[in-house]
Amino acid sequence: MKESTSTALLLGAALLLTLALIGLSVNVFSPATEAAKTATTDFSQATTELKDQKYLNFDNTTISGSQVVNAIRKFETEGKANNIGIYVKTGKNSGNWYYNQLSGDTLTVASAPSNVNNSTNAEYINPSGMFKATIKRDSNSVIRAVEFVQN
Repeated sequence: MKESTSTALLLGAALLLTLALIGLSVNVFSPATEAAKTATTDFSQATTELKDQKYLNFDNTTISGSQVVNAIRKFETEGKANNIGIYVKTGKNSGNWYYNQLSGDTLTVASAPSNVNNSTNAEYINPSGMFKATIKRDSNSVIRAVEFVQN
């Protein structure tokens, strides 16, 4: 009889200790879960900013024509993947879209740049010319195009 009483007391103590341990871990790890969610959200925002940074370098800046040509080459992969359009307006032409044309929120396939280095062509971009660069976003605030207009 003595054995069953001590076994019951040990079982009760073990049960109380287990419940206390569970309660303690819930109280400790609940705030950590919220902190992890906040950190994940912050990380996602930072990733988005880094992804857009290559375009934001051209937002409301004045750059040379050689930088415009370099940007056209730099964004070739994104352009061919229908992610970005490049618009260039020089003093000689009324404007050309490369890779994709932005119309409202929609990108439609446009021609690839072929004569930007040919000085006898209307598409020619003067390397020493100065261009005002801006980015264009759709209604969802996604960067869809970069626009270069010669001053």
